[in-house]
Amino acid sequence: MRSKFGIIGIIAIIAIIVFTPFTQAENEEPRWQESFIEQWNIDFGEVYVSTQPMMVKDTIYVRTSTSSIEKGIPTVFSIDLLGNENWNITNPNSLMQDMSPLLFVDAGKGECGIWNDMLLIAWSDGLYQALKPSNGEVIWQHQTNVRGWGITGKALIDQDTVVIPTRDGLDRLCLNGDLQFTLSTDLGWRNSPTFAGDTYWIGDETGHLWEVKNDQNTTAHFIGQGKIRHPPIAVSGSNLLIHLQTQMASKIIQFNIVNGVSTELSTSGPSPGIPLVIDDYVITVDSSYATLFECVSECILINKVAFQSNGEISQIFDNLIMMPHNSIQGGYGLFEISSIVELVLVDHVYFGDDWYGTAGVESQSTDEEKRLLVVNDNANLKYFTSPQAIVIEEESLESDWPSMLVALSALLIISTTSIQLLRGRNQSAFRFFILFCTLTVYFVFDDILRSWTNLVDDNDQVDSHDAWDEDLPDEWLGTQIIMFEFTNSTIKAGGLIGNENVLQLTESAIEELGLKIEITNTNFGKYVVSIDGKTGEGWEYYVNNQPGTVSAEYQEIQFDSIVVWKQL
Repeated sequence: MRSKFGIIGIIAIIAIIVFTPFTQAENEEPRWQESFIEQWNIDFGEVYVSTQPMMVKDTIYVRTSTSSIEKGIPTVFSIDLLGNENWNITNPNSLMQDMSPLLFVDAGKGECGIWNDMLLIAWSDGLYQALKPSNGEVIWQHQTNVRGWGITGKALIDQDTVVIPTRDGLDRLCLNGDLQFTLSTDLGWRNSPTFAGDTYWIGDETGHLWEVKNDQNTTAHFIGQGKIRHPPIAVSGSNLLIHLQTQMASKIIQFNIVNGVSTELSTSGPSPGIPLVIDDYVITVDSSYATLFECVSECILINKVAFQSNGEISQIFDNLIMMPHNSIQGGYGLFEISSIVELVLVDHVYFGDDWYGTAGVESQSTDEEKRLLVVNDNANLKYFTSPQAIVIEEESLESDWPSMLVALSALLIISTTSIQLLRGRNQSAFRFFILFCTLTVYFVFDDILRSWTNLVDDNDQVDSHDAWDEDLPDEWLGTQIIMFEFTNSTIKAGGLIGNENVLQLTESAIEELGLKIEITNTNFGKYVVSIDGKTGEGWEYYVNNQPGTVSAEYQEIQFDSIVVWKQL
C-alpha cells in the first residue's frame, strides 16, 4: 500500500511541475532599447554635438559645434525622417562651444506684429538668427555683445518676444526682429533667463542672481560662492530652485523671490547639468547624483540616485526620463518616478558607438510609432522607431477552454490512475499513467521548445556585428538580413524589419525576392524542405554565424540579426 501511495504522490508532483507555467521564460522581457529599430545614422565627422536635436513634425534639426575650423565648420542641419538633408547653414566665425539649444517658434501675432514659423539659432560669436524652417533662409538676425564668448545659454520665448542671454546681459527682441532693449548684468556661461513674478531672472559666474524688471531696472542677489550655469527653475509658490556650482561640489538652493531669502536644500557632486521640471517635481544632475525634489509650496529633497550626468535631461514617452551618462562608455540612464514618489534608475541604455555625451535625447510619439533621436559628442546622430504597443484585452476564461479541457482531462486521468492503484489494478493504472504522460507531453511541448530556444540564446548569443560582411550595403546596417546559399550562388535580402523569428524573416524575404519555399510540419515544429525548388540533402540556418538548434519558427531574432540558409 505504501508503494501505491508513493506512486500517486510522484504522479501528483509531476502534474504540479508540468502544469506550472514557465514563468521565468515568460517574464524575461527584452531590454527597453531593443524594441527600437535603427532606421539610419549620420556621422557629422570630427565636430561634436552638445545640445539636444529637435524634431518638429516630420523634420529634424541638429547643430554641430567645433573649436577648430580644420575639424569642421559649425553647422545647423535640417533633415527629413529618411535621413536626407533638406538644407544647412554654417557659421565659420563661431569657433567656441555652440551649446545654446535650438528653438522653434510657430507663426503668430501680438503687440509686436505678425511673424511666420521660425527656427531660432544662437551662435557662440554672438550672432542670433531667425530662419525659414522650409529652406534655411535668414528672416532676420541680431548681433549681441561678445566678451570672449558670445551666446551660450538658451533664449526665452516670452509671448511675442525672445529674451536672449548675451555674454554679459540680456537683449529682448520682438519676434519680428525689432530690438526692444539691451542691458548689462555680469559675465555668464550657459546661463539662461527665467520669467517669474513679472520679472526676468538670470544667474552669472560669480554666484549672483539678477532680477530684471520690464522697466530694465536690475538688482543682484548673492546666492553663494559659485557659478549659476542653468536657468533658475520657477517652482510652485514664490520660489526659484538653483543648482549652484562650487569649486569642488555643488549646492541646491531655494530662493524666495518675495523676501529674497536663500535656503540650502542639499549638497551634491561637481559640474551640474540642466535641471528638468515635471509637474511639481524637479530633477537635478551632476557628476555624482541624479536628485529628485518635490516642490509644492516649498521644495523638499525626496531621494538621490548615484549617476554621472552633466548635460540635458529629457522626458520621453511612457513617463520615462533619460539623461546622458557623461563617461567614456557613454549610454543613457533610463529613470522613472515610482508609485511611491522616488526617482528610480530603471536601466542603463546603450545604442552602439556610445561615448561621452551631454546632449539630451529627442522623442516624438504618433499614432503609429514612437520616434527617438540620440546623439553624442562624437557627432553621431541616430534615428530609431518603435511600433506603438497594441493593447490586447484580457481574454475571458471561456476563451481559454481548450487549455482548461486538457487540464481537466489530465486531472481526471490522475484520479482514475490513483483509484486503479488503490484497487490493486496495476496494469490498468499503468495504461492510464501512459495516457497521462502522452497528454502532458502534448500540452507542454511547445513551451519546452520555446524554453530551450531561450536557454540556447542566452548562453550562446553572438552580436550581429561579428557576422557583418563588408560587402553588404551600408544601408542594411541595423536591419534584419537574410542570405540563401545555393550550391552555385547566393541570394541576399536586407533592410527588413519587424520579424520575430527566423521563419517569419525567411517568408518575408522569399516574398520580396519572388522565390518559392516548401515547408513541412513535424512534431518538432516547421522545417524548410526546399527553397526556390532546390532541395539537395536539406537546409540548415545560422543566426549571426551560430547554427540553429530548433525549428525556424521557434528561433527568435533581434532587430539586426543576420540569418543564413545553407543548402546541404
